[in-house]
Amino acid sequence: PIGSVEVSIICSSSGVMRASCSSEGDQLLYSWTLNGDSLMDGNSSIDLDEGTDKSITCSVKNHISHGQTTINVKPCT
Repeated sequence: PIGSVEVSIICSSSGVMRASCSSEGDQLLYSWTLNGDSLMDGNSSIDLDEGTDKSITCSVKNHISHGQTTINVKPCT
C-alpha cells in the first residue's frame, strides 16, 4: 500500500520553483495536475514557472493502492 503523499515546494535562488512529491511504497507512479490540467507524468518532482499561484495535485499509484495530495502554491519571494 501507498503511504501518505507529501508535496513540498522548493524555491531556488534563480526564482525557479520545484514541486517534489514523496510517498512510501513499491513501484510508484507519479502524476501531476495544476488547477485541474494534467502535467507530465512519471516524475516525483517538476519545475514550475516563476510566479505560479495555483493549486497543484500530486497523485501516486501502484498496483495495490493510490493516494493524492493537493496544495496551494504561492509565488517565491
